[in-house]
Amino acid sequence: MKKFLTILLAMAMALSLASCGSQSGNASDTGSGASGGTENGEASDPVRVACILSGPISDMSWNYTAHQGLLKIESMGAEIAYQENVENSALPDCINTYAADGYDIIILSTNSYEEAAMSIVSDYPDTQFIIINGGTTQDNVTSYAIADEDQGFMQGAICTILSANQKVGFVGAMEITPILNGRAGFEQGAKYINPDVEINAVMTGSFTDVAAAKETSKAMIDAGVDAIAPMCDNAALGVDEAAEEGGIIAVASGEGQESVAPNAVVCAVVKDTSLVYERAFQDYLDGKLTGDTGVVKLGAKDGVVYLSDWYDAAANISDEAKAQITAAYEALASGEVSITLG
Repeated sequence: MKKFLTILLAMAMALSLASCGSQSGNASDTGSGASGGTENGEASDPVRVACILSGPISDMSWNYTAHQGLLKIESMGAEIAYQENVENSALPDCINTYAADGYDIIILSTNSYEEAAMSIVSDYPDTQFIIINGGTTQDNVTSYAIADEDQGFMQGAICTILSANQKVGFVGAMEITPILNGRAGFEQGAKYINPDVEINAVMTGSFTDVAAAKETSKAMIDAGVDAIAPMCDNAALGVDEAAEEGGIIAVASGEGQESVAPNAVVCAVVKDTSLVYERAFQDYLDGKLTGDTGVVKLGAKDGVVYLSDWYDAAANISDEAKAQITAAYEALASGEVSITLG
């Protein structure tokens, strides 16, 4: 009977692994930072870190920088694994697979996983869960939030400074807290430059539907918008494409998007989540994830939200406009400007 139960458990774990479809990368040199030591001085096994991602690591945005963060964790000595494009319905299987396989840390890349995860984490008290942009910190769960409003503020400010029509557009994804904060930031950044600017902000309901983001953007362009910014992960490519085809300015949400729209994307306001992943892992190594940490929020003041270099499409932007944009960022990063959230 005991042997039969063992076989059943092995089969269940195999099925769970198949549904999660884990893709992993392993550190070739585990280093010393993420490893402990034994009494005789020998290195112990490296810390094992798994990350569950809501989209592809090729999205030139949220999931790309998350993967870069995971690679930074690997360079610090950890053994890593990750899975892309995990729907909420598949999250429990992924968590169960990684936890049962003995991963020390499981990172959830988005707060859209939070509700489903909270019903499972108590089953694995020895596993540390980290939720990016989450709102929960308790026992074995710590949340790190990125100031999406800082990114939105700078996108709104740049669009307004560069708009000839003083009609600017924001294309968001789902109506979840990070994107709503980003929209609030965009609106306040635009009005920081011109209180009378006309703002067109629309949520498409998807982080992955490139076609929907493109059609939404085209409708804005038809309505006179001449500077636009996305906050919708992989779907941002549709916004960039529409800007390119419509001959307007786009302010990207991640580096690399200029390759999709070289004549439209003038710069990016980068929300570098890789720095948040690195910080979270270092906090783990330092024993700071105690359950009473509170939500750790990082933004422009921490160097997590920053401006890219100017791209080729910015060749005709005046030095005066560029200086105004730099001044707006410095005001945000210094705390001179504050953003009100609902």
